[in-house]
Formats: sequence, structure tokens, C-alpha cells
Amino acid sequence: MSRPVPSCSSAAACFTLLLGCAWLGSATQFSPMRDKGRVLIPLTPQEEATCPSSSVEAFLNSTLTTRLLPALYSVVLLVGLPANALACWVLLINFRRCSSTLFLLNLASADLLFVLLLPFKISYHLLGNHWLFGDYLCRTMVAFFYGNMYSSILFLTCIGLERYISVVHPFLWKGSSWTWGKAGVCVGIWLVVGLGMSPLLLHPQTKHISSLNITTCHDVLGKDDHVSLIRYFLSLVGLGFGVPFVLVIISYSCILARLLAKGRRYGRVVRVLALVLLVFILCFTPSNVLLFIHYMLEATGCHNVTYIWYTLALVLSAFNNCFDPFIYFYVSQDFRTWVRDAGSCCPGGLKTSVGRVSEKTALPLRSSKQDQL
Repeated sequence: MSRPVPSCSSAAACFTLLLGCAWLGSATQFSPMRDKGRVLIPLTPQEEATCPSSSVEAFLNSTLTTRLLPALYSVVLLVGLPANALACWVLLINFRRCSSTLFLLNLASADLLFVLLLPFKISYHLLGNHWLFGDYLCRTMVAFFYGNMYSSILFLTCIGLERYISVVHPFLWKGSSWTWGKAGVCVGIWLVVGLGMSPLLLHPQTKHISSLNITTCHDVLGKDDHVSLIRYFLSLVGLGFGVPFVLVIISYSCILARLLAKGRRYGRVVRVLALVLLVFILCFTPSNVLLFIHYMLEATGCHNVTYIWYTLALVLSAFNNCFDPFIYFYVSQDFRTWVRDAGSCCPGGLKTSVGRVSEKTALPLRSSKQDQL
């Protein structure tokens, strides 16, 4: 007699419920502090004596912001630009007969738009955190920066759910309506992200620091500025990261459990999926957790240190633009074949062995006829 095993759907429901309870509890606990908002706050004389390391001037003049950050973003630009440009080109050429690349194409497009704006951010840090391009371009860069993070998270979540359905419920993919459904989801994501970034476009993001004779972009705000942005950023973390995070963890955990139960012949696939899950967690969790903590803490200058750590975590999230092409594209046999022969359609899935077909099913790229294990 077989033992009943909890389904993935019930596990997802329990996990989501626990996350919601934790979210409500934390919101209730910190609600008296929501009448103040800031990014970096100038220190009072008392705070200057207590926590000089949190000084705005010290942060803006530090080697961290003027040397390390632009160096790391330059690496993202040098690696991410050609990698995502190549991914977009290859996926676009092969899209007509292989519509399963739709989410991947949108992910690569979002990453490419992000790296194209990196030169502005790199120059901002190299000039001592001095913004030369006006408030409106600053608003645009900030909106694109956050928009890329959350659009990438949403597209990666869609890829995870697509993998889950193709492995655990393969017969649901039958029918051409799924292609239009995926297209609608992609359009919906772009619209939701665009609307979600609109507050950043509507609020001023620059501030002149007279003591340093520089104009910052998004880094310095007063205690009473942008009060509405506190609830905005907390909602952004909860809906843009918290919910997708739960869905990704559940979907990939179910896929890994399903493949591990089938034996060692899926060992390579399991390692790839585990790596994908690890990169997702490492790239997006630190920045969103620190953003949540930063806006929950009391608005005092000594708490600027959380924003300092947050700037480093943002670099880690930016490196996801470098990891995506190599993990989600270049580990695929299909993609490597397309690079060698960019004019071909979805290559030869029917000629592969059973093991290769199953392997491609678990990987993000696969032919439409390779949906079943």
C-alpha cells in the first residue's frame, strides 16, 4: 500500500500562507515608522559622533562608490552586452518555428536594455557620484534599473513554471493556444513592470550636495521626501520578488524531486537546475531583503549603513545579466547548434536519444516535440 505524498500545489499553498503571515507580521511591527522615508540621510551632529561610518559625504567619497562599483558594473557591461546581444539575435532568428523561446527572448531583451544604460551609471560613479545628465534621465535610469530586476525575476519565474508544467504535466502543453497565452503573459509583464516603475519616473531623483558640490542620482533624499515611496518599495519587494520567489522555489523543487526519483541518468540535468536555482537566489535575494530592511528601519542617519550594503547587493543582482545567457542559453544543446547554424529552425529533436530528449525537457530550451519525459 503506497503512502500518500503531499502534492506540490499543497506545499506551494502552505509556503505562500506562511510568507503572507510573516509579511503582515513585519508590517504591523514596523508600521509606526512608515511616516518617514529616505535613501541616504544627512547625519545630525549627534549621529556624526556616534556613527561616522554612515556619513553621506564619507559614502559618496569612498573608494567603494568611486572605484569598486564602476569597476564591477564595467564587468557586467563588457560581459553582458555581447552575451545578451548574441542571445537575442539567435533566439529571434529561430523563434518562428520554436516558440518555446518566447520567455527566453524577452528575458534576453530585458537584460540587453539594462546593460545599454550601464555607461550612464558607470560614469556617475567614476565622477564621484556626480550626475551630469539631468533629472529626467536620472529618473529613466533608476526606473530601468529596478524595472530590469523585476522583469527578469518575472520572466525567470515564467520559465520555471513552464519547465514545471512540461515535466510534471506534459499533456497540458497540447494545442496552439499556449503560444498566444505565453505572448499575452509577456505583454502583461512588460505592462505591469512599466506601470510599476511609473512612480520612479514621476518623482525627482536628483539632489545637490553643496558640501561636495555634486548632484546625486537617487542616492540622497531627506527624511520627509518621497513618503509614498516607502509603501511603494515594500510592495515592490513583496509582489515583485516575494511571490515569484515562492513560485520559483516550488516549481524547481518539484522538478528536481521528479527527476531525482527517476534515477542517475538525469544527474547532469539536476545539477544544471540546481545551479539555476542557486543563481536566482544569490542574485536577487540579498538586494530585496536589504531593501525591505532599509525601508522598515527608523529614518535615522545611522541606518545609512543598510543602504551602503544594499548598493553592493545591487551589483550582485546586476551580475544576473551576465549569468542568464550562459546558464539559460549556452548550457542548451539547441542554442549551441543555433549559434553554429543560425539560419536553421529548431534542430533535430526527433533524432536524439531518449536520454537527450529527456535532458532537453528539463532544460530551459527545448523543441516543441520534446515536452514529454
